[in-house]
Amino acid sequence: MTKPNERARRTDKRVLRTRKAIINAFDKLVSNSDVEKITVSAIAREAGIDRKTFYSHYNSIDDLANHKTEEILERVIDALKREGEGKPYIERVHIVLTEVNAILTTNISVYANIASRMSTDQVLERFEQVGTTALSNAGFNPDFASDSQIHMFLQFHVAGALSLYASWLRSNRAEPIETVSEAIEYAISASWRDNGPFATATR
Repeated sequence: MTKPNERARRTDKRVLRTRKAIINAFDKLVSNSDVEKITVSAIAREAGIDRKTFYSHYNSIDDLANHKTEEILERVIDALKREGEGKPYIERVHIVLTEVNAILTTNISVYANIASRMSTDQVLERFEQVGTTALSNAGFNPDFASDSQIHMFLQFHVAGALSLYASWLRSNRAEPIETVSEAIEYAISASWRDNGPFATATR
């Protein structure tokens, strides 16, 4: 006789397998078409499930896209917590950008297609729904200034970083991705170390 906890584990594995199939199907479709044109039926067909099963996991395609954004953030935040505790802000920036590089290059065709079919404002709007506060709470913020200043600081630099990454993804990517992250890291470092009202607080 199967014990309840064994049944739960099997159910959990089935749930995870189904979600992975849905996400893989979404990624495959995103690689070849506009995000706005992808339908639940197409995802279900690609994943080998029915629409009802899709809706038992996600409320909509937007919900699925937000879940993917949250998963990316979780990876970044896990790296930040694992490697960044007690380190200066600019070192935490480096940790975050290194993890972003790894994420983008793992499935570059998906992210290149998203970048080519969505404006930077659209990407930033989706990220803003789940991102800036999560990064701030995880310690990705300067060790100075008020909460509102920190939020604006992160908004400014996240927008700039997304814009540079999007431009690189839309290009022929002749330069290595590290060139992009190094430029972002330099710009962030220079902005709070050498200029503005935070300069004396960080020297």
